[in-house]
Amino acid sequence: MTQDEIIRMAREAGAMFDHMTWVERDLAPVFERFAALVAAHAKQEYIDSVYEQHRETMFSNKDLGMLVDAVKAEREACAKVCEEGIHNAEDWDSSYWDQCCNNRAAAIRARNEK
Repeated sequence: MTQDEIIRMAREAGAMFDHMTWVERDLAPVFERFAALVAAHAKQEYIDSVYEQHRETMFSNKDLGMLVDAVKAEREACAKVCEEGIHNAEDWDSSYWDQCCNNRAAAIRARNEK
């Protein structure tokens, strides 16, 4: 935590830095707010540091495998929609659209190979 961050939190808590304010005010609420702000800031810094340390290992290999399998299954489902969906359109030039849809399906399946 930097000095500027601490000063900002003190001001946010209501601390005023002149001798008259410190003498005439009950400072307990100011210090309580300041302590809460510092604690919240420190907690967030801790969470951020833990996340940064473990960011790349947050998913287990099993979780990643399941995620990859789910993405591949979704891509295959999309490829099938491309292949099968156009055959129901009677008023279109089916050879042209079949080729377009087959190209799209092939492109989607190619993503699974990467």
